[in-house]
Amino acid sequence: MLWIPYAQRGSLYPIVPAVQALGDLGTDTMLLGLPSLKPLADTLGTRFMAYESSITYDWSRAEGRDQHGLGPAGCTSWFHHRVSSEYAEIERATRLFRPDVLLVDSFVIGAGLAAEHLGVPWASYVHYLFDEGAETDAMHRIWWEKTSVPEIEAYSAWWDGVREAVGLGPEPRERQEAPWFRMSPQCTFLLGHPHLRRGTRPLPHFVTRTSLPPWDEPGLTSAAASGTASGGRSRVLVANSSAWQEDVDLVRASMEGLADADMEILVTVSADHPLGVGTPRNATVLGYYPHTDVLPSVDAVVTTSGYGIASKALWFGKPLVTVPRARDQHYVAAAAEEAGCGLSVGWPPKPDAVARAVETVLSSPALQEHARRLSGPMPGFPSASDVAARVLSLVRRT
Repeated sequence: MLWIPYAQRGSLYPIVPAVQALGDLGTDTMLLGLPSLKPLADTLGTRFMAYESSITYDWSRAEGRDQHGLGPAGCTSWFHHRVSSEYAEIERATRLFRPDVLLVDSFVIGAGLAAEHLGVPWASYVHYLFDEGAETDAMHRIWWEKTSVPEIEAYSAWWDGVREAVGLGPEPRERQEAPWFRMSPQCTFLLGHPHLRRGTRPLPHFVTRTSLPPWDEPGLTSAAASGTASGGRSRVLVANSSAWQEDVDLVRASMEGLADADMEILVTVSADHPLGVGTPRNATVLGYYPHTDVLPSVDAVVTTSGYGIASKALWFGKPLVTVPRARDQHYVAAAAEEAGCGLSVGWPPKPDAVARAVETVLSSPALQEHARRLSGPMPGFPSASDVAARVLSLVRRT
């Protein structure tokens, strides 16, 4: 199997349990990606092949962003170049490694197009909160949407342009499947907590929600982050996005609002953010830190409500204070409230509002119970071993 992940923690880690399950089944796996992913391949015991071309973009920094803060300036030419480079890399790796099946992050668009061209079976996965009721996907809506053209027409034209950039003809699938053009029509997995997804329309037959355990790359041991809060106090995790966003105000507001509270605050700042404020006595500020090491010992999570951290929090049965700012965060926050395990605060966050929400969550048996009911693997949704078996079944079909 050739595994082509996207080089960002929030994209990489949700699929790792399935990759480990594939290894347990004796699958020979090659990870193809940026050189920075070599340590991950070593950790997982997979083989590794580095990209030869330069396909880089540092999502942890603010420099060079477009007007939305979500991609490089001049994104159309940059994007076509990136897709073409990915396409060439997958062709090269396929000829060298000769995989029976590809496992592709849906953000690596060139991989799926190359698999189609080469006739290699492929499965894809979606690590973020894809809106199943949308006419098109968020990538197009944010960067390339033309408000004067009907959405489905604008999206189809954009997508056919992407295909043309790698020498393929127009999309052969029916236009009603447009939201899923970036995903495999053979087998696509929706990762993260299944009850955070809010789509109202039936999923295509090739799309499956899953319930995989969270995984984080091991980090440096921190005595402050391990164990439980001293003196029986409550313990709260405050976490911003793993990809750079202008969201550090949540960290500042949380530390200010909770500075005098009788609780312990753990703060993880994953991206490149100078806080510019002092740390109160009841708080410990860490850089990147594995949330799976911290979550078992906390009582609540304060977050901008990224899909990854929200999914991990619910796996461990922790109620959420969500402060959504952009991307899929408003959908996640609304889903958590609908499930009865979260309380939302508006952006920009005010210290008093965050503090009140935290106190409410910590004192609400109903919110805590709803979160506990959503903990662990969800019955009726495929596990990591189930996903692995489905991926391997694509080989048998061909």
